[in-house]
Amino acid sequence: MKNFIKNILISLWKPFSPNPNQDYLFIMGHPRSGSSLLMHILESNDEIIGFGEYFTKYKDSKSLLKSEFDIRRKSNQLFKKCKFIVNQVNHHSVTPNLKVVISKTNKHLLLIRNPEDTLSSMIKLSDSVNQPMCQEAVTTIYIERLEYLKKMTDLIDPLNWIFICYDDLLNNSEENLKNLTNFLALKEPLKKEYHLKSFTQKWGDPSKNITKGEIFKTPSDKVKIEAELLKRAAKVYNETYIFLKSKSMFNT
Repeated sequence: MKNFIKNILISLWKPFSPNPNQDYLFIMGHPRSGSSLLMHILESNDEIIGFGEYFTKYKDSKSLLKSEFDIRRKSNQLFKKCKFIVNQVNHHSVTPNLKVVISKTNKHLLLIRNPEDTLSSMIKLSDSVNQPMCQEAVTTIYIERLEYLKKMTDLIDPLNWIFICYDDLLNNSEENLKNLTNFLALKEPLKKEYHLKSFTQKWGDPSKNITKGEIFKTPSDKVKIEAELLKRAAKVYNETYIFLKSKSMFNT
């Protein structure tokens, strides 16, 4: 019944869709990759509408339209004109049909983060929500996702994707954001300061760090990762970093 009503609402809203030339923007990362930080930075730009990590399954064009409707509805921007509707995609399960999110005009931000910080953060998050995961499990998820992102580049027009390393974004914010602004052809530059939203800490990163309102580096109490697992993860990370950096047409 709920889906039935939503489908009716979408059919009524669609004819009044504010911008026929609007495209979709996908932050294609992995768990704890820094996608929530990037979402806040992007969503603080007036040409981009998002609502954190909106969980859905992109199966067909209808699911794409449904996600836009929900993102606009939740952010109270149903009829606002924009250049991009943005979403975070950190799991394979969100894109059972990857071709749905790929088009001649949709843009993709391929985002990765170093293994030591990522694996530690994944473990700490799983513990905090009482769903503890072992180090072997999080390492497997991390490695498989990096391999998935590499394969994505075979399907996307080189002009429609850009590589972003979270660590580079922290250490060289201005240059990376300038490069991203140019890639998206935005009128106003992206800034390292961002607005807190109603989805902050709810749809994406639940930590207090995201409430800082700007890009900043924080020392963290890391979980010690088993040497062999970290070695495996680091190998794939380094290979992925070099691969994406060399293939991207929009390097900093």
